[in-house]
Amino acid sequence: MDAVGLLTEWIAHLITFILLAVVIELILPNGSFQKYVKMVVGLLFIFILFSPLLRLFHGNVDTWFVSIQQQQNETIENDIERKKKEIQASQRAYILEQMAVQLKNTAAEELMRTYGLTVTDISLTIGESDQIPPPIEAITVELAEEATSVVKPIRIQSSPSTTEQHDDIARFLAHMWEVDPEMITIHLERRE
Repeated sequence: MDAVGLLTEWIAHLITFILLAVVIELILPNGSFQKYVKMVVGLLFIFILFSPLLRLFHGNVDTWFVSIQQQQNETIENDIERKKKEIQASQRAYILEQMAVQLKNTAAEELMRTYGLTVTDISLTIGESDQIPPPIEAITVELAEEATSVVKPIRIQSSPSTTEQHDDIARFLAHMWEVDPEMITIHLERRE
């Protein structure tokens, strides 16, 4: 029975008992038994007043304790699961950061020497997997031309198109990092 049902039943018992006690007191004549009747009615009233507490303790206490223990266990399990997910998320973020740093360090010198470009940022997109390290789905590389203080001689020549240059750099980086060139996206910032 739910709490509202128990409360309404308890209030109905109180009202019924009070009406019955009033009727009994009106029926009994004033005499020596009246103080004993009032005492018995008062004790019965106290018993009815505290009957919800008695029901609580009269019920199966073992079942009550088991349900409380189950609720505590569920709460603890939920907390552990939440903390586990937080730790995994921070671990994935740390791994991503370290992978980006390693990729940047691996390519920085050769990229500068070959193309005159510096890596400003590397972003990794990883798959949803429990593998460590997680599988890389895409790499976005932000590049910038190296600022030079020496004036270079002017040469007039046709330069490869931007997409060809990006594809060439992507193949170069893919070869260095041993990944598929299709996974790499290049963003080149030109300094004029």
